[in-house]
Amino acid sequence: MKHAFTFNLLNRYNIIKKNICIIGDGKANCVGGLLTMNKKDIKIFSINLTEVLIHDYLMIRNTNLIDDDSIIVVNNEKDLENPNKKLFLIDASNVHFLKNKNINLFINIVSMQEMKPESVAQYFQVIKSNSAYFYCCNREYKKLIGGEELIFNQYPWGDCKTIVLEDCLWHRKSYHSKPPFIIKF
Repeated sequence: MKHAFTFNLLNRYNIIKKNICIIGDGKANCVGGLLTMNKKDIKIFSINLTEVLIHDYLMIRNTNLIDDDSIIVVNNEKDLENPNKKLFLIDASNVHFLKNKNINLFINIVSMQEMKPESVAQYFQVIKSNSAYFYCCNREYKKLIGGEELIFNQYPWGDCKTIVLEDCLWHRKSYHSKPPFIIKF
């Protein structure tokens, strides 16, 4: 449901088109949502940890959201040039493959808060190299187990294209199938 609200917001600004990169998609929610929109002109780049990409691939394949022939696991930068693919699965260690690739929108929903600050900085370099919009919905503050602190306002925003900068209403609460059903996020 949260992704439906997010897509509605992004559609209002007409930025769900061409090349879209999802950083750290959870359970293929964002990729799945984009695929169900059935926009023929978009290519989706999903970047995540290897084990999560495997799980995402299996979920997407099992739900028949896209033909298997339209998906590629990116092993080298040349794989990104394949015109017959719609979904590109990229291991997070290869984020640099996405520099200067004409990606117009990057999306990250509650996973940057799980990364070390140097990884966050690396993603921002890639986003800026594409002069892309960045939809980023993460906690204002989180301290990682290693002691690193992630502070949303201190991300290296620089000249990122911004359309909305406010609390995300649909991420204030978390929903569960067992009591309590709704808790503060």
